[in-house]
Amino acid sequence: MKAHEAGKHPGPWKFMRVDSEFAGVLIALGFVVMAFVSMPLAAWFVSGAILIGVLVALVLSIAQKD
Repeated sequence: MKAHEAGKHPGPWKFMRVDSEFAGVLIALGFVVMAFVSMPLAAWFVSGAILIGVLVALVLSIAQKD
């Protein structure tokens, strides 16, 4: 009996017909969207890290006075 192999996938470039300018604009827009989404998250992360750092510094300074 003959073994049948599945046909190879044609790859994305066989059916995606876009020019490089459109692809570049699409990627740039993706980066802009990611920046708008991540900036508030990053701001909260940095603010929280600073707050925790100040609290740890206060606790350590109070603990050393004893």
